[in-house]
Amino acid sequence: MTIVSTANTLTAPVDQAPSVLAELISENSTDIAMMIGVGLVKDSDAVFFQYVGDKDTQALMLPSGKPLTRIQNVKLTGISIAEDIGEFNSTKINIYLTTNQGNNIMLTSGLTTIWTQCMLTGLIGAFESGNLEFALTIDSWKGNSKMKPCFAAVRSGQLKQTSNDMYAALSDARSDRDYKKAEQICRDAVAVLATAVGYNAPLPVDVQVEQETEF
Repeated sequence: MTIVSTANTLTAPVDQAPSVLAELISENSTDIAMMIGVGLVKDSDAVFFQYVGDKDTQALMLPSGKPLTRIQNVKLTGISIAEDIGEFNSTKINIYLTTNQGNNIMLTSGLTTIWTQCMLTGLIGAFESGNLEFALTIDSWKGNSKMKPCFAAVRSGQLKQTSNDMYAALSDARSDRDYKKAEQICRDAVAVLATAVGYNAPLPVDVQVEQETEF
C-alpha cells in the first residue's frame, strides 16, 4: 500500500503492520493494512504514527525527512467510537479509509481532539455536499501553541469540505468550555457518517495507545 504526499511515498514499510491489527478484523474491515495514530508524540514534528506493536509506534516520514502530512485518494468506508481504551480509559475515534488500490487503513485519535473535530467537520461537509462517496484528500499539520495540537482539512478535488453549522457549534462549545457538548456533537457526527457509508461498528478492541492532547 502507498500513501502519498504530492508524488512522494512513505519510508515506513507496510509489512511492519502490527499483529494486533488482526484483532481489528470485522465484517466491515477485513484487511487493515496499517493502523495510524495522530499526534502521539507532542515534541515530534510528525503528525502520523504507525503502530508496530501493542504500544510501539514509528513516525511516518517522507524520503525528504519531512513528516507525512497528506493522505490522498482515499474513501471513507467506516467510522466508529471505541470506549475505555488503554491505561487512560480514553474514548477514541476510528476512521477507516480505503485507498484507490483497495488497501484499508485506520486512523485513530481522541474523540474530542482538535484534529478529530476538524476531521469530522470536514467529513460532515463532504456528506452535506454529496462528496462523501468520492475520493478525498486529508491534510494534517501541527499548530504552534504550547500544546501543539494537530489540525486537519478534508478536500474533494481542490474544494475544501466543511460544515458551517458544525464548525460554529464546536467553536461555541470550546468557547464555553462545554466539553460534554463538544463530545456529543462529535458522537452525533460519527453516527451520521457511519449511517451514510453503511458501516456497523465492530466489537470493541483493547489496544494500548498513548494518551493524546485534548483541546
